[in-house]
Amino acid sequence: MAESTKQIVRKGRIYYIKLDEQEYRTFIWQAGSGFCGRVEDHPQAGLCRGRTVIAVQDQLSTALKASLATDAQSE
Repeated sequence: MAESTKQIVRKGRIYYIKLDEQEYRTFIWQAGSGFCGRVEDHPQAGLCRGRTVIAVQDQLSTALKASLATDAQSE
């Protein structure tokens, strides 16, 4: 049986978060009545969901700080 591969295309916006004098790109899209987002090039920060874009940005900022702190401790 042949496997089918589906390509998912999300329409969203790029937002920038500044932490410790460095900018990070986030991609946030609408999913139903809420929003989802992720930090580009930082999959360890994880996917965040919220009711507003600002809530998702805050969650992404918190998740990114935590993942950067864990990376710094492991070095």
